[in-house]
Amino acid sequence: MAQHTTTARTLGRFIQSERERQAISQKALAERAGLSRGHVSLIEHGQRVNLQPTTFLKLAAALGVPVSALMLLPTE
Repeated sequence: MAQHTTTARTLGRFIQSERERQAISQKALAERAGLSRGHVSLIEHGQRVNLQPTTFLKLAAALGVPVSALMLLPTE
């Protein structure tokens, strides 16, 4: 399957799925990433576009996944 630039919705679904797989709350993920819970919620619901590179880095580190896992998801 080819990989393409991640859409906001695809990214949000991946983050939510990974967070739930790890059995952590939005609040816990937000604290780990140094973001607000509201920001994490908006990202998970695909309502945040054009995220800063540092946000990708923070989320990847907080989830324990490579940043490429967040940036190169298959498109829908």
